[in-house]
Amino acid sequence: MPYDTRFRGHEHDGLHLCAVVAGGFVERNARGWADAGPGTVRISNAARHDIDFGRSGAQCLLLHPAGTSLTAPKNPQFLAPDPWLFSLLRTLAYRMARASVLEIDETSDEFLAQVQRRLDGRVAPPPPWLRQLRERIDDGDGTTVGNLAAEFGVHRVHLARAFRDHYGTSLSRHLQRARVQRARRLLASSDLPLAEVAASAGFADQSHLTRSLRSALGTTPAALRRMLHPFKTEVRAGASLQRDR
Repeated sequence: MPYDTRFRGHEHDGLHLCAVVAGGFVERNARGWADAGPGTVRISNAARHDIDFGRSGAQCLLLHPAGTSLTAPKNPQFLAPDPWLFSLLRTLAYRMARASVLEIDETSDEFLAQVQRRLDGRVAPPPPWLRQLRERIDDGDGTTVGNLAAEFGVHRVHLARAFRDHYGTSLSRHLQRARVQRARRLLASSDLPLAEVAASAGFADQSHLTRSLRSALGTTPAALRRMLHPFKTEVRAGASLQRDR
């Protein structure tokens, strides 16, 4: 196909991933030409290459996974698209534009874990029981690792390893993220007292909620509530002012 944009001697520093969401390009490196279409993931250490983009261009996510355990290939490597990885990529692209930091972190952890599995030759998506367990956490009411292991009939060690292998984070961290997400939704959608928000989201008490939100989001429950629905805050403040008069 005709190419309108050409980069010669294009380079990145350090380990990076280029994931094609839409469109595509062809690349020339030391091993010849490679075609990267929608869903393709290119993994490389620092390298120089030539890129030709098609007339429609390309929408790509460029990730620099600093601090991860992702294995850097000796030469640039292209992962062919598969349904599970491409679905994750589209979700990550969507969340990067619209979602909270926690949702972006959660999806990027899973995406990098699935990339590593494919670099290792393990393409299978998470087994059904593990996907159901994760949904149980996300829809649940603050369960524990021990309860989950008993409920799904797996050993705690096997559960922890399988969860990290497929989702790129520890089960305990995901449980904490899920509690913070539930608290965030409650703060956005209700006027419940903070102590009730903490209990409903699965925290031990209001202090536990405050510490967790400050650690995860850099803010307090009251400040987050004001940010999520400032109009209600203004209405309440206006009503108080009228009463004071």
